[in-house]
Amino acid sequence: MPVLRQVPAEILCTLGWVYGTLHMPAHQTLHEFLSLSGPSIKLTRVRVPREHEALNFLALRRQGISVIAPPMGEPTATTGPFGPTTTREIACLLSDEILRGSLQVPTGLRLSDYLRQEGPFLTLRRCLMAPYGATLQSPGAKTLDVALVNLEHLAGVSETG
Repeated sequence: MPVLRQVPAEILCTLGWVYGTLHMPAHQTLHEFLSLSGPSIKLTRVRVPREHEALNFLALRRQGISVIAPPMGEPTATTGPFGPTTTREIACLLSDEILRGSLQVPTGLRLSDYLRQEGPFLTLRRCLMAPYGATLQSPGAKTLDVALVNLEHLAGVSETG
């Protein structure tokens, strides 16, 4: 049995923001874990919106996950794009919120071409997640150091800068 490490995470899914602990093989990054985990992500000590008691265990359907925010310093990917990259400011359009952040894209590659190659999770850095029309100071706005976004759960992606 592989050695597991515990990683706390905030997960935006069809239930809203869920808080729990992932149990990942010690040698995998979060991106690798999500890509190889199968149809469900297993969590323990889970806080679900509007529930008073924490759940001991939850098998969360990966297809229902929009965003995963790991703790600062957690390795999210083994490598980024190969070769020189350019930072692109993008906006990910979710059903009720917009997530703005920085994405590393290989230099000379269009965002649309990069998105076609990536998936299913995209790693953004220095993020702001807020309801449409809101700012950093608005109620409900949330800053995230890193966010892994499920491309299959977005309405769209736009370059903003």
